[in-house]
Amino acid sequence: MTSTRLPEGLPVLEAGAHRDAEAGSCLMEYVSVLAGERFTDRPHCTHPALAAVAWQVNDAVSSSARQQLATRAVTLIGLGRRPGVDVRPLVLGTIARAGLAVDPGNRFFPRLQRRLERRAATAPRRPGRGEGHGGRLATLLHVGPVNHACAHLLVAARVADLDADARDRMLVALLDDTIAAVRDAERAARPVEEVGPAVRV
Repeated sequence: MTSTRLPEGLPVLEAGAHRDAEAGSCLMEYVSVLAGERFTDRPHCTHPALAAVAWQVNDAVSSSARQQLATRAVTLIGLGRRPGVDVRPLVLGTIARAGLAVDPGNRFFPRLQRRLERRAATAPRRPGRGEGHGGRLATLLHVGPVNHACAHLLVAARVADLDADARDRMLVALLDDTIAAVRDAERAARPVEEVGPAVRV
């Protein structure tokens, strides 16, 4: 049986942004502390699109479910920063799948999936200057679309009349699935020499 008890030493996570660690901490602020960065909910070590999902989940789940998010903090350090991995479509695709699972009749998520498919079918695109960094450009390119898609997901959860526990499970699974999608893409993008030599049988 898997224990849901948190290991000792993890912070008590709270909703929203905070002035400093004494005032409280959300998931991404905790990530910034673990990464040795200044206290912020936008640490440079995590891609802005991933950080946006973490904010949305952190703020939308119940207090008890929020405490479980602390165990994901170490995984978020450095995630989405590998060159050649286009993170935002991976994040948006995960949100679209979660939305369709909750509300199959929703019109927003199929449209989002079609946009992502059209984008993937075009010539491979290199991330532009500033896309992987913080600031206003990252907000426009990554945070805005992810926040918008998450807002539709939360509406879909209300339409589906999910109870609090089911909503928590859906949101925590969204964060986990998003982390897994980006990690898988980063592993696939690793050069052969990083993966290790082939073993002869």
